[in-house]
Amino acid sequence: MKEINTDILIVGAGYAGIAAAKKLHTAQQDFMVIESRDRIGGRTLTEDLESGVTVDMGAKWVGPTQHLVWEWIKETQTETYDTYDQGKNLLKFKHKISSYTGTIPKIDPISLIDLGIAISKMNKLSAQISLTEPWNHPKAKEFDAMTLATWMEKHIWTAKAKHLFEIGIQTVFAAEASEISLLFALFYFKSGDNMDTLISIKNGAQQSILKGGTQGLIKKIAASFLDKIHLESPLVRLSQQASGIIAETNKLKIHARKCILTIPPVLINTIVFEPPLPQQKAQLYQRMPMGAAMKVYLIYPTPFWREMGFSGQIVSDEYPLKVTFDVGHADSDQGVLLVFVEGNDARNFIDLEEGARKKMILECVEKIFGHQASMPMQYIDKCWTEEVYSRGCYTGLMGPNTLTQFGHQIRVPFKHIHFAGTETAEKWCGYLDGAISSGYRAASEVLKETL
Repeated sequence: MKEINTDILIVGAGYAGIAAAKKLHTAQQDFMVIESRDRIGGRTLTEDLESGVTVDMGAKWVGPTQHLVWEWIKETQTETYDTYDQGKNLLKFKHKISSYTGTIPKIDPISLIDLGIAISKMNKLSAQISLTEPWNHPKAKEFDAMTLATWMEKHIWTAKAKHLFEIGIQTVFAAEASEISLLFALFYFKSGDNMDTLISIKNGAQQSILKGGTQGLIKKIAASFLDKIHLESPLVRLSQQASGIIAETNKLKIHARKCILTIPPVLINTIVFEPPLPQQKAQLYQRMPMGAAMKVYLIYPTPFWREMGFSGQIVSDEYPLKVTFDVGHADSDQGVLLVFVEGNDARNFIDLEEGARKKMILECVEKIFGHQASMPMQYIDKCWTEEVYSRGCYTGLMGPNTLTQFGHQIRVPFKHIHFAGTETAEKWCGYLDGAISSGYRAASEVLKETL
């Protein structure tokens, strides 16, 4: 086993780890990064397809208030384009198809009012939540004791509004409303501005797409210190002594003064710590399962739906297709339709053979767009619950009684170990911007202690 000495060890080469490395590199500090995968990027993964289309199989979009990502975009002169949002959107509900414009589907007036009131209530409640200490809200324990589904049962009266709200929740969290604490949901909405922002394209979290993909951006940022990144080096053991830490991978033994741990919470308990993690911190990580998200891309010779006057956006109540987006460039000759399968749908869908998955997706889009939709040039899908070093996407979630009991531990260092990752972010938790801010924060903590 090769032994290495460094001042600061960063575990994980996703957006959080590379952000920490960037800050330390700028400060001319001695550091190294270890990454379990054979690539950098974490929950970003960009692929160039045979058809000439570039797709993000992981994190994709950037919203206008995600300022740290935009700093990286400007620094690297990365080009972006807006998500295609012209023409009519489509709603398929109980075998009937209708068209609408804007974010909220066209439904009967009573259901529409019901849905609008529910979203407004959610925005008002989330605005009251502190991003630094959400557990200190006067009703924190009450909100944390119930699931988001419980709140929906009490505050949404019509079946159609409840179903559309649930689809919105699946799209944001890649999980079911019954899995998430109301307090955590309120914090998450506040972290991303509000619920409207998280479900919207224009001025929302799905507004902009990076040419070359989100993994392409992180490769540019890491270019100046690639020699400090050790791939295929999963952390197995992390020991602490008075003078620092000793980290062991499958092939390296690393001595460092400080460590920044950026991996998803669900993976932290797979590491052997000596001494063990404080019991409340360990209990927290046991209670932060990942969401389940599957992305499906359908590549067509042309974006034929645009010629039909449609945006490519679908909201559907039919399994497995619930939400789609046109993610091709506005001037593109090819059609790129992105289908999301999330929550329990994703967990069930991935168990099928790829041929069966493809058949089901194509049958769904054919019912909406016609026969032409059943003949893509290429079908490609990816389920993040199968990723050994992620175990899901988009982010770690909190169920009832987690945020109030254990949430205060999320950013607290343990001796020489500091914790980053998008789950630890206050602003844009669960998103790329949150990952960057968490990496910067952890690096600042370490610099303050070492300089």
